[in-house]
Amino acid sequence: MRFPLVAEVLDEQLVDVHDVKAGRIDGIVLEVRDGKPAKLAYVEVSPITMLSRFSRRFARWYATRIDRRLGPGRGVPFRIPWTRLAREGTSLRVDLDVRSTPIMALEDWLDEHILSHIPGA
Repeated sequence: MRFPLVAEVLDEQLVDVHDVKAGRIDGIVLEVRDGKPAKLAYVEVSPITMLSRFSRRFARWYATRIDRRLGPGRGVPFRIPWTRLAREGTSLRVDLDVRSTPIMALEDWLDEHILSHIPGA
């Protein structure tokens, strides 16, 4: 199947098996193969990847100073094999439970430490 990869995948909404929004695709990882076209291997969902689109230096700082402190599996971008995704309307469905991954660690931390202390939030 051929399609415009960046336009069709990058920044698309991910939805997990329980219809929970699981963030947006921040990066695309291609597998380079000898004598063959590159193959889409993974998508990355991570503030680290998103920040590296603007500044690799800032992304490294965020990964080592902030993200790795958010729990197990953090400090590096979370990769989802392309084979675990399926197009569903305007979203991409991933065949896993987002709560079993480190994808939502930043959002959970913000909710627990900041948003829960705002009156009426």
